Amino acid sequence: MNIPLNIDWQQILLHLANFVLLAGGLTLLLYKPVKKFMDQRSENYEKMDREAAEKLKAAEETKAAYEAQLAQAEAEISEKRAQVAKETAEAAEEELRKAREKAQDITDKAWKKAQEERQKLLTETRQEITSLAVKAARKVLVSQEETYDQFLKEAEADESRDEAHE
Repeated sequence: MNIPLNIDWQQILLHLANFVLLAGGLTLLLYKPVKKFMDQRSENYEKMDREAAEKLKAAEETKAAYEAQLAQAEAEISEKRAQVAKETAEAAEEELRKAREKAQDITDKAWKKAQEERQKLLTETRQEITSLAVKAARKVLVSQEETYDQFLKEAEADESRDEAHE
């Protein structure tokens, strides 16, 4: 059967059957494995994305926990610093008080010693002045005695001269 325009229906049906077989074979051999591979790949990426999101969430929770611990540690550190500063100030105040007491003791002892030295010097000075006054009085008395003795000698000598002139 020859059809005008050289259209052979048998050839068209054979080409159509070939196309269906080729499309079915390609679907079975290529499309399904490629689609399966693409689906698996898509699932794999989605799974990786979910795992990454979970890890990110866990990391953020861990970060938040660490930040809370850090804040707590900083609060404890500032508390300890304040406590140490207070203890240091108290210790310094105690040492200062002890130093003042010791300085007061030293000053009192020095004052007492100075008073004792003053009293000792006054006593020694009085004794020395008394001794000097006694020596001066002796000298005055000895000097007066000598003067008196000399006066008496001169008076006797004058008497003797007067008697001799008479």
